[in-house]
Amino acid sequence: MYFENAHYLVTDNVITKGDKELEAYLALVDKTKTAAGLKLPAYALLPGRALLYFVTPGTDLRIVMRGMGASGRCKYKLIQPEKYAAHLARYLHLQPVKEGLAPAPEAYRWSSAAQYLAPGQGIADKEVVLGLLDADPAAALAKYSAMLGETVPGKFWRPFDKNRDAVLGDDEFTALHSPHARE
Repeated sequence: MYFENAHYLVTDNVITKGDKELEAYLALVDKTKTAAGLKLPAYALLPGRALLYFVTPGTDLRIVMRGMGASGRCKYKLIQPEKYAAHLARYLHLQPVKEGLAPAPEAYRWSSAAQYLAPGQGIADKEVVLGLLDADPAAALAKYSAMLGETVPGKFWRPFDKNRDAVLGDDEFTALHSPHARE
């Protein structure tokens, strides 16, 4: 399941109890991202879990996450980027709002939403998602901002909410990448 430019949602059931632990975890994610050559298009650190959207250079994420101390507590979803990248970023950015942790995505300190909606520094590689929406950066940002304001259809929440390993994509993508499709 690991190949060049593979897109994954990683759910790390990490237990954090405060801002210092969240800062340390985010610093570890950034360090790991750089060391492994990963891209991190979006993330949300929530009570009891971290939701991380990674793009790999062909790296086995299970080994990378074990190096972060996440052995045995992670779930992985391989996604088809053309179909799910923007929806996954939106899911991550809206999750703190859905859980009552912030009034708006950009108001939640422990997600990459503010990096999308306002210029500035951060560890998110937002061009991965925005580049799939439009070649023009301003138009891509406008499209993504509009997506954040839309009511999210349940069909776009359910695949991400399921807490199990999976392959999300069209039939061809799933057949190509699912270990279950080969049996």
